[in-house]
Amino acid sequence: MNFRYGSPVTFDTFGGFYHSSCIDRQGRKAVLLLAPIGYEELCTRATWRALAEKIAQAGHACLRFDYPGTADAIDVVGEPDGISDWLVAARQCMTFLRDYNPGAELVLVGQGVGASLAAQLGPESPGIAATVLMAPAVKGRSYLRELQAWSRMVTERMGIGPDPLDGSGYTVAGLPLASSRAAAIKAIDLTKATQPPAARVLLVERTQTSRDRSLGNHLQTLGADVSSIDYAGYEVIMQNPTVAEPQLGTLARIVSWIDDLVTAPMTGAKLPTKELTPARPIAGPHYEELPVRFGPDDRLFGVLCQPLGRKPSAIAVLANSGRDYHIGWGRAAVEQARALAERGIASFRFDAGGIGDSPASAGAPAEVLYSDEQLADTRYAIDYVAKLDAGPIALVGRCSGAYAAFQAAVQDVRVRNVVVINNMRFVWDPRETVAEALLSAHRTIGGSVSLLFSKRSLRRLLSGNLRLKAPIAFVSKRLLQILSLRPSQILARRQLYGEGHRRFQTLANRDVRLAIMVSEGDHALGEFHTYMGRKGARLRRYPNASISIIPNADHDFTHAYARARLTNALCDVLAASSRQ
Repeated sequence: MNFRYGSPVTFDTFGGFYHSSCIDRQGRKAVLLLAPIGYEELCTRATWRALAEKIAQAGHACLRFDYPGTADAIDVVGEPDGISDWLVAARQCMTFLRDYNPGAELVLVGQGVGASLAAQLGPESPGIAATVLMAPAVKGRSYLRELQAWSRMVTERMGIGPDPLDGSGYTVAGLPLASSRAAAIKAIDLTKATQPPAARVLLVERTQTSRDRSLGNHLQTLGADVSSIDYAGYEVIMQNPTVAEPQLGTLARIVSWIDDLVTAPMTGAKLPTKELTPARPIAGPHYEELPVRFGPDDRLFGVLCQPLGRKPSAIAVLANSGRDYHIGWGRAAVEQARALAERGIASFRFDAGGIGDSPASAGAPAEVLYSDEQLADTRYAIDYVAKLDAGPIALVGRCSGAYAAFQAAVQDVRVRNVVVINNMRFVWDPRETVAEALLSAHRTIGGSVSLLFSKRSLRRLLSGNLRLKAPIAFVSKRLLQILSLRPSQILARRQLYGEGHRRFQTLANRDVRLAIMVSEGDHALGEFHTYMGRKGARLRRYPNASISIIPNADHDFTHAYARARLTNALCDVLAASSRQ
């Protein structure tokens, strides 16, 4: 088994990654990572992977995992009992680390709410050598207010309103927080703890605020040896998963601090280390899921979701959108995978290199989106599912994932169906930057103008609570680009136009079913109209292709009702294709 990138492990309803120590060293630790939740977790997934890899490279074992009901874990039935199941899961993981690292002291590393869990688990667990609290949720009330601020920030940036189904305001990027969990988090106050989380504590602070200092001072009064460092780059990470690069300097300082911990003397003979067994599937009500590593050197990661107890009629490969890792924005890919399984269709959601749980290859470009590297990784995913004998292969992607799905379908004769959702580019213009493509993906001229002149926006403008800079700048830039095209640029666009139609024809010649899905008013409609005309008349050249407009949905399908419409449309298309 390849331990280099973290081996998938599963428990009863959730899974994680075990990073075995890369070197045998005296005084090694067993480190449990307790992740943040929701939008913060979405933005820090690659950071968490990088931290675990660095801990293992330094000679310490490390385990990271998904809380029940989050990420790839099985959904909780009914209202959860606060966050008690998260604590139970963490205790299971601590037992796992002790079983596979007998005699090693444990270190707990948590971020956000995960840091609050670490602070609670430390005093109740013997043998905790130290605790690292990264950007901790010191007071639950303040954390929940921050969630509401994040929710407004994300929707304003995208030019959409709040989710009408979210009465609490705690849903961020389509990721909700159950009311019982919010109530349990609200009760958190680390400044009222009566015991320190460990004898040694490292605070990784977002800013030098009085709140952070009050926690450090309180822990010192409880007898803890407290150190602190800055969480450099935290604000950048939290802007957007697509720009959330791991802050390697901060991670290196954390690993160095763990390295420097004084080791308690070990007594008795050295116990044998257990051999790690391969991950087993975890089952939901109508599906089962297996986390796997695949591709060259098992570098890539994906989750195979299959109908429970029956042979699938087809299998869909779900590509990343931007750098949202394999669960998708708003956990859309998880919802789609499990809905497809109910229709008898298997799926494989995966991370391309440099995204989420898949490290980039040694020769990967700095920007993997819209790159040949991303297409190569998509073909590796096709290689994996082709061996399963799970029926015809479909590729599904949104935005940059749609681009990868479309190009891979054109290149790979094994693909029988492709669904492209809000596809911004059928052919990549090498003169364009990925940053420009991403900017145009989330706003349209019409959408930005509508945002400026909506009744809600006008009310907020009068109250001083609306930021106009982003939509005004976007509209101005797009109009300037359209009006300033030179003849050479027009010729280049005609060449791209011809290449695009050649690719459409390739799919038609192989009778590959092409379903184009677009949010009503999305900028992706402009790309479609470029090739098919304002009324889409040229689409009739390709009898294998169809287009569906999904109403009341933003580019990312952020709101729950929009994701539900997309999921239903996707299931209908793939179920119909699998019957043909």
